[in-house]
Amino acid sequence: MVMRVAIPVLPCRDVEAARSYFTDVLGFDTIFTWETPPTYAAVIRDTAEFHLYAEPSFGPARVAVIVDDVDSCHDELHARGADIVEPLADRPYGMRDFNVRTPDGHVLIFSQPLSGPPVTASRPDHEVGTDDS
Repeated sequence: MVMRVAIPVLPCRDVEAARSYFTDVLGFDTIFTWETPPTYAAVIRDTAEFHLYAEPSFGPARVAVIVDDVDSCHDELHARGADIVEPLADRPYGMRDFNVRTPDGHVLIFSQPLSGPPVTASRPDHEVGTDDS
């Protein structure tokens, strides 16, 4: 058995408003919506996928989104009006990143490693139980 990918499923007060934010501001495409008005939706950009579901009460989530050019990602999302709540900067933990807050309060951390191999969903050189990074 091989686990291929984990997809964040984010609770939202208004699924259509959340879907619109992901598509209009963050540049994602809609994969599908379910029901009218939608109570569930899925969006995708490149290989980053999020599912959104209706939930009237919840705490915010934090999700890291690894990109290959964090500077151009920052410039694009800033130009599209994203709510950037943590500025683009090199961090002491070895990443260059910035944070965007969605209308539901979730924080998306757009990141790129400062050095070393790119972070990917599949690391064939990494064995489970080792702490090489």
